Amino acid sequence: MRRPRVLLHTAALLAVSAVTLLGGCRNPQTRLLFHAGAGVRGGLDEIGTLYQERYPDVRVDFSYKGSGYFLADIQASERGDLYMPGEEPYLLQAVERGYITDYDPERDIAAYFVTVIMTPRGNPKGVKRVEDFARPGLRVGLGDPEACAIGIWHEKIFKRAGIWEEVRRNATLAAKCIPELGNAVQLGAVDATIVWASTAILYLRDSEIIPMEPRYRGIIRLPVATLKFSQNPEAARALKEFVLSDEGKRIFRSHALLTKPGLVDAEGFCADGGRASDPDLQCLVRAAEVAKDDSIPATEESCGHLVKEVQRQRAAVRGARKADR
Repeated sequence: MRRPRVLLHTAALLAVSAVTLLGGCRNPQTRLLFHAGAGVRGGLDEIGTLYQERYPDVRVDFSYKGSGYFLADIQASERGDLYMPGEEPYLLQAVERGYITDYDPERDIAAYFVTVIMTPRGNPKGVKRVEDFARPGLRVGLGDPEACAIGIWHEKIFKRAGIWEEVRRNATLAAKCIPELGNAVQLGAVDATIVWASTAILYLRDSEIIPMEPRYRGIIRLPVATLKFSQNPEAARALKEFVLSDEGKRIFRSHALLTKPGLVDAEGFCADGGRASDPDLQCLVRAAEVAKDDSIPATEESCGHLVKEVQRQRAAVRGARKADR
Protein backbone atom coordinates (compact mmCIF):
# COMPACT_ATOMS: atom_id res chain seq x y z
CA MET A 1 0.00 0.00 0.00
CA ARG A 2 1.30 3.43 -0.85
CA ARG A 3 2.10 5.63 2.07
CA PRO A 4 0.37 9.02 2.17
CA ARG A 5 2.61 11.66 0.62
CA VAL A 6 2.23 13.88 3.68
CA LEU A 7 3.68 11.20 5.96
CA LEU A 8 6.71 10.78 3.72
CA HIS A 9 7.22 14.55 3.73
CA THR A 10 6.98 14.66 7.53
CA ALA A 11 9.47 11.82 7.89
CA ALA A 12 11.92 13.60 5.60
CA LEU A 13 11.64 16.80 7.62
CA LEU A 14 12.29 14.90 10.84
CA ALA A 15 15.35 13.25 9.32
CA VAL A 16 16.75 16.57 8.15
CA SER A 17 16.08 18.12 11.57
CA ALA A 18 17.88 15.27 13.30
CA VAL A 19 20.94 15.62 11.06
CA THR A 20 20.98 19.38 11.64
CA LEU A 21 20.77 18.99 15.40
CA LEU A 22 23.45 16.33 15.52
CA GLY A 23 25.70 18.36 13.25
CA GLY A 24 25.17 21.42 15.42
CA CYS A 25 26.14 19.46 18.53
CA ARG A 26 29.38 18.35 16.93
CA ASN A 27 30.64 21.87 16.29
CA PRO A 28 28.96 24.34 18.64
CA GLN A 29 30.27 27.91 18.54
CA THR A 30 30.53 29.90 21.72
CA ARG A 31 29.46 33.52 21.25
CA LEU A 32 30.54 36.31 23.57
CA LEU A 33 29.11 39.83 23.68
CA PHE A 34 31.73 42.38 24.72
CA HIS A 35 30.48 45.88 25.69
CA ALA A 36 33.31 48.43 25.30
CA GLY A 37 33.90 52.16 25.03
CA ALA A 38 34.41 53.50 21.51
CA GLY A 39 37.86 54.89 22.33
CA VAL A 40 39.37 51.44 22.81
CA ARG A 41 38.05 49.95 19.58
CA GLY A 42 41.34 49.73 17.68
CA GLY A 43 43.09 47.67 20.33
CA LEU A 44 40.13 45.44 21.13
CA ASP A 45 39.39 44.71 17.47
CA GLU A 46 42.94 43.43 17.02
CA ILE A 47 42.76 41.40 20.23
CA GLY A 48 39.41 39.93 19.16
CA THR A 49 40.73 38.93 15.73
CA LEU A 50 43.80 37.26 17.20
CA TYR A 51 41.74 35.48 19.85
CA GLN A 52 39.31 34.08 17.29
CA GLU A 53 42.19 32.86 15.11
CA ARG A 54 43.53 30.89 18.04
CA TYR A 55 40.12 29.73 19.26
CA PRO A 56 37.91 29.36 16.17
CA ASP A 57 35.10 27.84 18.22
CA VAL A 58 34.63 31.22 19.94
CA ARG A 59 33.02 34.21 18.24
CA VAL A 60 33.40 37.63 19.90
CA ASP A 61 30.80 40.29 19.09
CA PHE A 62 31.82 43.80 20.17
CA SER A 63 29.34 46.53 21.05
CA TYR A 64 31.09 49.92 20.95
CA LYS A 65 29.50 53.19 22.01
CA GLY A 66 29.82 56.13 24.36
CA SER A 67 30.30 54.76 27.87
CA GLY A 68 27.32 56.68 29.25
CA TYR A 69 24.90 54.45 27.32
CA PHE A 70 26.01 51.04 28.56
CA LEU A 71 24.45 50.75 31.99
CA ALA A 72 20.94 51.44 30.71
CA ASP A 73 21.45 48.93 27.88
CA ILE A 74 22.78 46.25 30.20
CA GLN A 75 19.99 46.81 32.72
CA ALA A 76 17.31 46.60 30.03
CA SER A 77 18.67 43.59 28.16
CA GLU A 78 20.55 41.66 30.86
CA ARG A 79 22.82 40.52 28.05
CA GLY A 80 26.56 40.55 27.74
CA ASP A 81 29.68 38.69 28.82
CA LEU A 82 32.37 41.35 29.26
CA TYR A 83 32.40 45.07 30.00
CA MET A 84 35.22 47.55 29.37
CA PRO A 85 33.95 51.14 29.62
CA GLY A 86 35.98 54.28 28.92
CA GLU A 87 36.57 55.07 32.59
CA GLU A 88 36.49 53.16 35.87
CA PRO A 89 33.51 54.97 37.49
CA TYR A 90 31.20 53.48 34.87
CA LEU A 91 32.34 50.00 35.84
CA LEU A 92 32.04 50.75 39.57
CA GLN A 93 28.41 51.74 38.98
CA ALA A 94 27.87 48.30 37.43
CA VAL A 95 29.48 46.72 40.50
CA GLU A 96 27.15 48.70 42.80
CA ARG A 97 24.11 47.47 40.84
CA GLY A 98 25.24 43.86 41.12
CA TYR A 99 26.01 43.34 37.43
CA ILE A 100 29.66 42.49 38.21
CA THR A 101 30.78 40.35 41.12
CA ASP A 102 34.49 39.66 40.58
CA TYR A 103 36.16 43.03 39.89
CA ASP A 104 39.68 43.50 41.31
CA PRO A 105 40.70 47.20 40.97
CA GLU A 106 44.38 46.34 41.39
CA ARG A 107 44.57 43.56 38.85
CA ASP A 108 41.83 44.16 36.27
CA ILE A 109 43.22 47.30 34.55
CA ALA A 110 44.03 46.47 30.93
CA ALA A 111 45.51 49.82 29.83
CA TYR A 112 45.18 53.59 30.22
CA PHE A 113 43.86 56.40 28.06
CA VAL A 114 45.95 59.57 27.93
CA THR A 115 44.57 62.90 26.74
CA VAL A 116 46.08 64.92 23.87
CA ILE A 117 45.16 68.06 21.95
CA MET A 118 44.07 67.45 18.37
CA THR A 119 43.71 70.03 15.59
CA PRO A 120 43.15 69.86 11.82
CA ARG A 121 46.20 69.22 9.68
CA GLY A 122 48.57 72.18 9.72
CA ASN A 123 46.99 73.52 12.96
CA PRO A 124 45.62 76.61 11.14
CA LYS A 125 44.61 78.38 14.39
CA GLY A 126 47.98 77.77 16.06
CA VAL A 127 46.65 75.97 19.14
CA LYS A 128 49.61 75.03 21.35
CA ARG A 129 48.30 74.56 24.89
CA VAL A 130 45.17 74.11 26.96
CA GLU A 131 44.78 77.84 27.66
CA ASP A 132 44.40 78.50 23.92
CA PHE A 133 40.94 76.89 24.01
CA ALA A 134 39.63 80.03 25.70
CA ARG A 135 40.68 82.24 22.79
CA PRO A 136 37.62 84.13 21.44
CA GLY A 137 36.29 82.74 18.17
CA LEU A 138 38.01 79.36 18.38
CA ARG A 139 35.64 76.54 17.37
CA VAL A 140 35.97 73.88 20.06
CA GLY A 141 34.67 70.32 20.00
CA LEU A 142 33.48 69.00 23.36
CA GLY A 143 32.03 65.65 24.40
CA ASP A 144 28.62 65.31 26.02
CA PRO A 145 29.44 64.28 29.63
CA GLU A 146 26.17 62.36 29.85
CA ALA A 147 27.17 60.20 26.89
CA CYS A 148 30.94 59.75 26.81
CA ALA A 149 33.84 59.75 29.25
CA ILE A 150 35.87 62.32 27.31
CA GLY A 151 33.13 64.89 28.00
CA ILE A 152 33.69 64.48 31.74
CA TRP A 153 37.39 65.00 31.21
CA HIS A 154 36.89 68.14 29.12
CA GLU A 155 35.18 69.76 32.08
CA LYS A 156 37.83 68.53 34.53
CA ILE A 157 40.72 69.79 32.40
CA PHE A 158 39.29 73.21 31.59
CA LYS A 159 38.15 73.78 35.16
CA ARG A 160 41.66 72.96 36.36
CA ALA A 161 42.93 75.57 33.89
CA GLY A 162 40.31 78.08 35.10
CA ILE A 163 38.79 78.56 31.63
CA TRP A 164 35.72 76.30 31.62
CA GLU A 165 33.14 79.03 30.99
CA GLU A 166 35.15 80.58 28.15
CA VAL A 167 35.60 77.18 26.50
CA ARG A 168 31.89 76.40 26.82
CA ARG A 169 31.11 79.60 24.91
CA ASN A 170 33.49 78.47 22.16
CA ALA A 171 31.94 75.00 21.86
CA THR A 172 30.35 74.29 18.47
CA LEU A 173 29.96 70.52 18.94
CA ALA A 174 28.69 68.34 21.80
CA ALA A 175 29.70 64.85 20.66
CA LYS A 176 27.87 61.71 21.81
CA CYS A 177 30.98 59.55 21.33
CA ILE A 178 34.65 60.29 20.88
CA PRO A 179 34.90 59.31 17.16
CA GLU A 180 32.61 62.26 16.42
CA LEU A 181 35.35 64.56 17.70
CA GLY A 182 38.02 62.91 15.55
CA ASN A 183 35.79 63.14 12.48
CA ALA A 184 35.07 66.83 13.16
CA VAL A 185 38.79 67.59 13.28
CA GLN A 186 39.43 65.58 10.13
CA LEU A 187 36.76 67.55 8.26
CA GLY A 188 37.87 70.92 9.67
CA ALA A 189 34.51 71.41 11.39
CA VAL A 190 36.26 72.36 14.65
CA ASP A 191 39.58 74.09 15.27
CA ALA A 192 40.63 72.04 18.27
CA THR A 193 39.54 69.37 20.71
CA ILE A 194 40.95 67.06 23.35
CA VAL A 195 40.74 63.31 22.77
CA TRP A 196 42.38 60.11 23.91
CA ALA A 197 45.66 59.38 22.14
CA SER A 198 44.07 56.11 20.95
CA THR A 199 41.51 58.19 19.01
CA ALA A 200 44.04 60.69 17.66
CA ILE A 201 46.18 57.90 16.20
CA LEU A 202 43.37 57.00 13.79
CA TYR A 203 43.73 60.40 12.09
CA LEU A 204 47.52 60.71 11.73
CA ARG A 205 47.46 62.07 8.17
CA ASP A 206 44.63 64.55 8.71
CA SER A 207 45.47 66.10 12.06
CA GLU A 208 48.11 67.53 14.33
CA ILE A 209 48.63 65.92 17.74
CA ILE A 210 49.94 68.05 20.58
CA PRO A 211 50.92 66.53 23.95
CA MET A 212 49.36 68.36 26.88
CA GLU A 213 51.25 69.83 29.82
CA PRO A 214 51.55 67.14 32.48
CA ARG A 215 49.43 69.06 35.01
CA TYR A 216 46.48 68.97 32.57
CA ARG A 217 47.21 65.50 31.18
CA GLY A 218 44.51 63.00 32.10
CA ILE A 219 45.52 59.37 32.56
CA ILE A 220 42.45 57.19 32.73
CA ARG A 221 42.23 53.61 34.02
CA LEU A 222 40.57 51.12 31.67
CA PRO A 223 39.11 48.22 33.64
CA VAL A 224 37.68 45.01 32.21
CA ALA A 225 35.29 42.64 33.98
CA THR A 226 32.89 39.78 33.31
CA LEU A 227 29.17 40.34 33.67
CA LYS A 228 26.98 38.15 35.86
CA PHE A 229 24.57 37.66 32.94
CA SER A 230 27.21 35.76 30.92
CA GLN A 231 25.88 32.59 29.31
CA ASN A 232 29.47 31.38 28.86
CA PRO A 233 31.30 32.49 32.01
CA GLU A 234 34.34 30.26 31.52
CA ALA A 235 34.90 31.52 27.97
CA ALA A 236 34.33 35.11 29.14
CA ARG A 237 36.95 34.75 31.88
CA ALA A 238 39.42 33.24 29.39
CA LEU A 239 39.00 36.21 27.03
CA LYS A 240 39.35 38.61 29.96
CA GLU A 241 42.67 36.97 30.90
CA PHE A 242 43.88 37.39 27.32
CA VAL A 243 42.93 41.08 27.37
CA LEU A 244 44.91 41.49 30.61
CA SER A 245 47.92 39.47 29.43
CA ASP A 246 51.29 40.92 28.44
CA GLU A 247 50.40 40.19 24.82
CA GLY A 248 47.13 42.09 25.19
CA LYS A 249 48.95 45.04 26.73
CA ARG A 250 51.46 45.12 23.84
CA ILE A 251 48.54 45.30 21.41
CA PHE A 252 46.93 48.14 23.36
CA ARG A 253 50.23 50.06 23.38
CA SER A 254 50.51 49.68 19.60
CA HIS A 255 47.20 51.60 19.42
CA ALA A 256 48.49 54.51 21.55
CA LEU A 257 47.18 53.42 24.93
CA LEU A 258 49.50 53.56 27.91
CA THR A 259 50.50 50.42 29.77
CA LYS A 260 52.93 52.11 32.19
CA PRO A 261 51.17 55.30 33.29
CA GLY A 262 53.53 56.54 35.97
CA LEU A 263 52.30 58.49 38.98
CA VAL A 264 48.71 59.76 38.87
CA ASP A 265 47.05 62.06 41.40
CA ALA A 266 43.71 61.48 43.12
CA GLU A 267 41.81 63.23 40.29
CA GLY A 268 43.45 61.16 37.55
CA PHE A 269 45.97 63.74 36.31
CA CYS A 270 49.63 63.01 35.57
CA ALA A 271 51.68 63.52 38.74
CA ASP A 272 55.24 62.66 37.68
CA GLY A 273 55.94 65.59 35.36
CA GLY A 274 55.34 63.38 32.34
CA ARG A 275 58.33 61.10 32.87
CA ALA A 276 56.37 57.90 32.20
CA SER A 277 53.99 59.12 29.47
CA ASP A 278 56.23 61.58 27.55
CA PRO A 279 58.12 58.88 25.56
CA ASP A 280 54.89 57.34 24.25
CA LEU A 281 53.43 60.75 23.38
CA GLN A 282 56.58 61.84 21.54
CA CYS A 283 56.40 58.59 19.58
CA LEU A 284 52.81 59.49 18.65
CA VAL A 285 53.94 62.92 17.39
CA ARG A 286 56.68 61.29 15.29
CA ALA A 287 54.20 58.76 13.90
CA ALA A 288 51.97 61.63 12.74
CA GLU A 289 54.94 63.27 11.01
CA VAL A 290 55.90 60.04 9.24
CA ALA A 291 52.30 59.32 8.22
CA LYS A 292 52.12 62.69 6.43
CA ASP A 293 55.51 62.42 4.70
CA ASP A 294 55.76 59.45 2.34
CA SER A 295 59.46 60.13 1.83
CA ILE A 296 60.17 58.88 5.37
CA PRO A 297 60.26 55.07 5.65
CA ALA A 298 57.61 53.76 8.04
CA THR A 299 59.75 51.54 10.25
CA GLU A 300 60.15 50.78 13.93
CA GLU A 301 63.12 53.15 13.90
CA SER A 302 60.97 56.07 12.70
CA CYS A 303 57.63 55.18 14.34
CA GLY A 304 58.51 52.95 17.27
CA HIS A 305 55.69 50.77 18.63
CA LEU A 306 53.13 52.62 16.45
CA VAL A 307 54.60 51.48 13.14
CA LYS A 308 51.74 49.10 12.23
CA GLU A 309 49.15 51.89 12.40
CA VAL A 310 51.28 54.20 10.24
CA GLN A 311 51.70 51.42 7.68
CA ARG A 312 47.97 50.67 7.76
CA GLN A 313 47.05 54.29 7.05
CA ARG A 314 49.60 54.55 4.25
CA ALA A 315 48.22 51.38 2.69
CA ALA A 316 44.66 52.75 2.93
CA VAL A 317 45.71 55.91 1.11
CA ARG A 318 47.45 53.91 -1.62
CA GLY A 319 44.36 51.76 -2.04
CA ALA A 320 42.14 54.84 -2.34
CA ARG A 321 44.42 56.36 -4.96
CA LYS A 322 44.33 53.17 -7.04
CA ALA A 323 40.56 53.06 -6.82
CA ASP A 324 40.34 56.64 -8.14
CA ARG A 325 42.40 55.90 -11.23
